[in-house]
Amino acid sequence: MSQNTHTLHLFFQDPIKLKTAQLVYQYLSADNTEEAQRWADKLGVTDLEALWDTQWFNQQVSVAPTHLLLCFDTGTHDDLPLRALEALFVHGLQAAVLEVFYDQVGETERLHFDQGRWVSRKDFFATHPQWRAVVEPAQERHTAAEGGGRDDEGDEDDRYGCSRDPKKPVAVGQMRKEAAQRKKEAEEAAQAFIDMARAMGKSGKSPVQGLIGVLLLRAAFKGLLQAMAFTVVTILLFKGIWLWLGLGLVLAIALPLYYVMSEYKDIHGDEDEDDDDNDAEGGGGDAPQTLLSAGDDTASTPRRAH
Repeated sequence: MSQNTHTLHLFFQDPIKLKTAQLVYQYLSADNTEEAQRWADKLGVTDLEALWDTQWFNQQVSVAPTHLLLCFDTGTHDDLPLRALEALFVHGLQAAVLEVFYDQVGETERLHFDQGRWVSRKDFFATHPQWRAVVEPAQERHTAAEGGGRDDEGDEDDRYGCSRDPKKPVAVGQMRKEAAQRKKEAEEAAQAFIDMARAMGKSGKSPVQGLIGVLLLRAAFKGLLQAMAFTVVTILLFKGIWLWLGLGLVLAIALPLYYVMSEYKDIHGDEDEDDDDNDAEGGGGDAPQTLLSAGDDTASTPRRAH
């Protein structure tokens, strides 16, 4: 079964917070929720579910003088541990580095967090250069360099060049909300398609045709929105309101038709090409049969004796 493997480095503001979080996670990994809750209360977290998802498995907890290391696996569709990070940043966590290996696609990505925000790899090590040797061990970095790669940010041969960086720092809480919203929208879209397929199945219509209709309707709506936006902008910026209204009306007809035809060609283009190829092959295949028939007639015609 495919799974996602998480490795989470946690750096706390002081040794007391580090030790308290260590006890919380060690008791959680041992399924001793009573002791885990006792130490979570000392950390300031009243809800254990905010620190540990019950769906995590293969848990491992280890501690070093500088940080806490958590390793665990999740399902391929489970969320990143953003809720735990959000709670920990409120209660003594200073920075964190998360590495996720996606077994289903064989890819790895790393995310860097500082002061409750998702930051770029470059910004993280500019603020915490002392932790680079911890999260990017020198031996592995030298190995990558000896293999012909450089130690630059984002180099293809860099073992740690798989960092996913934001354009600008983003709060962990905002990340979690956006991820939850995307998940909700995906579930709603999937459920809507299932309901549509069931309704069409009952009426005897093909769900595929229904999906094509939705795509064509979306394409038409896209063209209509662009035409409306063009009309509003030109009326506000330029003189001649009736000219731009007329042009906007033309675009409101032409653009939806253009996008619908483009979408239709994208959907049916391969089928049309296959039909043309089949017709061409069929047309080319008749000639040999005709010649063969003609040859057969000639061969079967007896010659007259002279």
